This record gives sequence, C-alpha cells and structure tokens, in this order.
Amino acid sequence: MLSSQKISSISNELLLHIEKVLAHFDINYVEFPNRLAFPCPVHGGDSPEGCCIFTDGTTKQGNWTCWTQGCQEEYIDSLFGFVRGCLSYHADRKVSMQETVDFCLDIIGKDFDEIKEAPKKKLKTLDIFNRRIERSEGIISRSDLQNKLNIPAPYYLGRGYGQLVLEVFDVGECIAQNQPMSGRVVVPIYDEQYNYVGCVGRAIKEHIKPKWLHSHGFKKNVLYGLNLAKEEIINTGSVVLVEGQGDVWRLHEAGIANAVGIFGCSLNEDQLILLEQSGAMNVVILTDYDDAGNNAAEQIVKICGRRFNYIRPEMIEGVKDVGDLTIQQIKQFLYPQLKGFINEN
Repeated sequence: MLSSQKISSISNELLLHIEKVLAHFDINYVEFPNRLAFPCPVHGGDSPEGCCIFTDGTTKQGNWTCWTQGCQEEYIDSLFGFVRGCLSYHADRKVSMQETVDFCLDIIGKDFDEIKEAPKKKLKTLDIFNRRIERSEGIISRSDLQNKLNIPAPYYLGRGYGQLVLEVFDVGECIAQNQPMSGRVVVPIYDEQYNYVGCVGRAIKEHIKPKWLHSHGFKKNVLYGLNLAKEEIINTGSVVLVEGQGDVWRLHEAGIANAVGIFGCSLNEDQLILLEQSGAMNVVILTDYDDAGNNAAEQIVKICGRRFNYIRPEMIEGVKDVGDLTIQQIKQFLYPQLKGFINEN
C-alpha cells in the first residue's frame, strides 16, 4: 500500500541517491552548503537558481522548492514529488503515482516491500506557537560591507533607479579583487534587525557566469527590505509583497515604504512567520502580472490562509513588472487602488 509514510521513506532513500536522480534528468546544479540549485526541470525554467533541493540537516532537508512558479505546490515538496514532476515534464503529461514509484525503486535499487514506512512526525501544540526562524550571528557589519562597495551602483543608476534609494539599500559594485562577487553589482540582504545575512550579485559583463549569484549559505528566511519597512507596516497595518529587489526600490522611490520582496514567486514558511510577526492585517500582492506571478499570488493566499485580508491591484495593460512602472504611473494608477493600505506621499 502506498501510504504517505511509504512516500516519505522513498523520498529519504532518494536523497541518498540524489546525484543519480539529477544525472538521469540531465540536471546541472550549483552546490551550496545547504542546497543544490538549478533551473526548474518541472516546468522547463531557465533561471540558474530557480529551483533547489535542500540538503542540510534542517527540517527542510530532502524537500525541494521552485522559486519561480511554485511547482512543488502541484507535486508536493518531497523528493518523490520532485521526481514525479520531472517525469511528467518529460512525458508531457502528469504521470501516475505507480509510474513514479517504479522509477524511484529502480533508482534506489530496492523492491517495494523492502521500503519500511517512515514514522509519523508528531508536532506538539507548543511547538507551533514557539516557532522561531533560524538566525546566525552577523558575519560582517554594515559599515564594513559599505566599505567594500562602490555605492550607488552605476549599473542600476543606468537602469533608472535614483541615487538615494540605492544608497538607502546599500546597492553597489564590488570593488574587491579575486572575490566571489568581483565584477558584480552587489545587493546586500539584511534581516529584520538589520543584520547582514547574505547578498545577491548581478554580473556586470556578459562573460561572467552565472548572471545571478547568491552568497554561499544564504537562506531565503528573510523578507527583503523588512528592516526598512517594518515601522511603516505597523503604521499602515498593511504590507506590500513583490518578487524582486528592484520592485521594492521602485515602490520606495514612489513613497510606498511598506513594500518587501519575497525573492521570487514563492512564499515559504519562514517568510510567513515574519508576516505574522510584522503586525500586518492586510497583504497587498504585487507579484508580476504574468502566469508565474499570478500563480505566486494564488500560492501566497493559499499558504497564508485566513490570517490576512488580501488585495491584488489591477495593473496597467502590457506592464508585467511593478519595477517597470515610473513613479508617476505608480502614483496615478496604484495609489487610488491602495488607498488605506499605504501612506500617500
């Protein structure tokens, strides 16, 4: 019988053979201390780190996440679901559970009867109310970080962002030589207490690969810009969710200071905890206005449930990304829809 505990056991076995699984689907990956990252093979994505399998010893070990389209929502976030999603993509149809089991057993090299059911996980009620996000001590001070960067970054000035907002968010080009972020624009990431937790680097020149690079060990257990937005979230009782850092900058330039980024198209449990703790009662969802962004909006509502009120504003026809709007367009088009959820400046 294929029970949830049996699927869990198969997933645990797959983690021991993960290189064989990835090789079968011809997946080239980048290895980080806590995860393997690669373009999502379930929907045929092209973002170098659009999908990842967690490999460290946390509660997420052995799970996977598609940051761009949330594919794990359809196929469950265990490695069994990952395999089923990959098989379905290659077959151009949703393969059956039995087909997935047969494939997994072939990879593992065991018969079905040899797989013992994993014990059910018990979660005490007290654990639910005492959820805490894993935080490590800051590895570098903000001032030391600023000294390593040419702020504001000329690259983003050329993309139409103002000097002030880039300075506020410490966005600059790496001036150090022979470092992982050399030749890149660096976007520092701070947690809600302004502790540096990592960065995202964007290659300035085309020959530098990959185009986007996260610092080693970075975990998506923060909301980008929450360190600056938390006071305004309390004042308005609302938070504005966007996908990327550039979206946050543009909204801040337009006076919408309660905006935070979720690093892609998927909200995770740690980020949900931060939303719960932020004091927000209303969530304005401004993820991109394309299929992935619309799916993200649905996923956010699904994972957050009845905790908040939700607002999904209309967008100017033909515009996909809120970061592509001008400040004037934001004030003329979005402000009227967000009355009561932002402080209009």
